Amino acid sequence: MKIIKKYITVYTLAIQGAMEYKTDFLISLVSGGFTIIIQFFLWTAIYGGSAEAELFGYDYGQMVIYVVMAGIMGKYVSTWFEYEIMEDIMEGNLNRFFVQPIGHLGFRAFGFFGVKTLENSMVIIISAILLWVISSTAGVTFSLINLLILLLIAPFSLMISFMLSYCLSVANFWLTWGWGVFNGARVITTILSGGIFPLAVFGDRIASALMFLPFPYIVYFPLNVAVGNIAGLDILFGVSMQIMWIVILFIVSQIVWPIGMKRYIAARG
Repeated sequence: MKIIKKYITVYTLAIQGAMEYKTDFLISLVSGGFTIIIQFFLWTAIYGGSAEAELFGYDYGQMVIYVVMAGIMGKYVSTWFEYEIMEDIMEGNLNRFFVQPIGHLGFRAFGFFGVKTLENSMVIIISAILLWVISSTAGVTFSLINLLILLLIAPFSLMISFMLSYCLSVANFWLTWGWGVFNGARVITTILSGGIFPLAVFGDRIASALMFLPFPYIVYFPLNVAVGNIAGLDILFGVSMQIMWIVILFIVSQIVWPIGMKRYIAARG
């Protein structure tokens, strides 16, 4: 119980900390909205406004829902703590985990999900408003059941995103300054996860090959459920793949983190 209480405290403090930066969060949401608007008009032009047209296995309504939700999903699964870990390694702040009775992964996980509890509650509300506006103005229809399923599987996407970032943060033990690596990895992850456009745009062969990686299960898989391109047993298979990648990445983190810690010199700490 004492161990659980420690992590609950980290989770609670993270929520309180996130509430101090409400304006910053809202501004980031508004700025992200410009990308969504650009995507909407871009694909509307590509389809020529025709509801009958179909590209890459998506009709106009499905593509609009996908690209709008992709922008929102990108915010839902976004991370930032790898930069904090970089500073901890550079400044020697990891020393506190040698004396404090709390694990580093647990500390980062509960802090991350604490912040995300507040942020993603707002993301879900904004998503509902955007979908209602699109449905009312653009005549795009969507399935409420599919959206509810999306809500159920989205947390798995968030966990994959967290574990990927945590594994990547180990690179800080070898790099003096990891900003370039993290920014590059963010761009690559966004593209390979289907966060800009559906992976079907790359062609069936490449899209099928990418499904063996964890990236598509962050955005591409859940959004295909939302638009109705994945249903039934395929949803269960996709969820099982999400869980499998969470477990694999957790195991990887437990292997690479101790290796990185051997290079930790506690400089400036």
